[in-house]
Amino acid sequence: MNKQGSPSRDLELRPPVPPFEEDHLTVSDLHKIRYALYGNPKGVPVFFLHGGPGCGCNDDDARWFDPDKYLVVTHDQRGGGKSLPRAEIRDNTPHDLVSDIERLRHHLNIGIPLQIFAGSWGTTLALLYAEANPSHVSKMLLRGVFTCGWKDQDYFYSESGAARFSPEAWEKFVTRLPHGEDRIQERLHRLIEDSKDEDKRKWCAIQSEYEYSFFDVVPGSPDDEISAFEATFPEMRINSHYQANRFFLEDEQILNNANLIENIPTTIVHGARDVICPPIFAWKLHKRLARSRLVIVKGGDHLSSDPGIQQALLRAVIEWDATG
Repeated sequence: MNKQGSPSRDLELRPPVPPFEEDHLTVSDLHKIRYALYGNPKGVPVFFLHGGPGCGCNDDDARWFDPDKYLVVTHDQRGGGKSLPRAEIRDNTPHDLVSDIERLRHHLNIGIPLQIFAGSWGTTLALLYAEANPSHVSKMLLRGVFTCGWKDQDYFYSESGAARFSPEAWEKFVTRLPHGEDRIQERLHRLIEDSKDEDKRKWCAIQSEYEYSFFDVVPGSPDDEISAFEATFPEMRINSHYQANRFFLEDEQILNNANLIENIPTTIVHGARDVICPPIFAWKLHKRLARSRLVIVKGGDHLSSDPGIQQALLRAVIEWDATG
């Protein structure tokens, strides 16, 4: 395990480049996923997997990689980003998302193993895809690991878990929810799904206010309730759909199947002060993967934009460049 503080030399993201191809791929009778390709069409294929669930990608996600060396593939998972239908939760499970990656690989005629770069929820999806298709993955770079065990799922919505790091937002969150004996995630999902549009906006705002209290970002315009709702609804709806259903996974499914991917070279970058996904998540995964390297960034938080995390990721990509 490595511990990293301030780097001796600051590295920078690559200059922005537009995609040379952008389209939608039909993956089911209902869903079309938007994908974009950057860099060298004949380069080493690297799939970028975004977080969420329910978020999406943008052009900046390709800036981690040398466009002369890599074919960078980004895609918006079902219901998120520019995928269609927007915010759709039907036929939307991790198993569907894993199948979509494989469909996209076939659609792009990629016949050699992929490299995967993923963050947060994207690491969950990367690990599930690798465990289902170990021969199709050559190496992985994972940031802010979430292995999705049931205790890990409940941590974020627990007074004794993540709420300890955002107590004011937590108190405001739970006092605005109706009382119930079920898991908060199940209650919130039911409130969003069973409400009319006006109340959907209310529950979405309550959820997003708590979740975004952990980040130095503002979800939409605070002066425009409709704008804020449109900006956050896909992520909040899909996230609550997954949370309420235990992410459609068995307890500790990923760690219990880690032997399937123990020989895939994996670099894990994790912030020492990540309160969204505590470092113990990364440590447990590292202990299961014989060919993994764990980089704990002192003072680092959850986001790839954190200066220390960004430098660690850029250094890891340079190591990719050196090893091919």
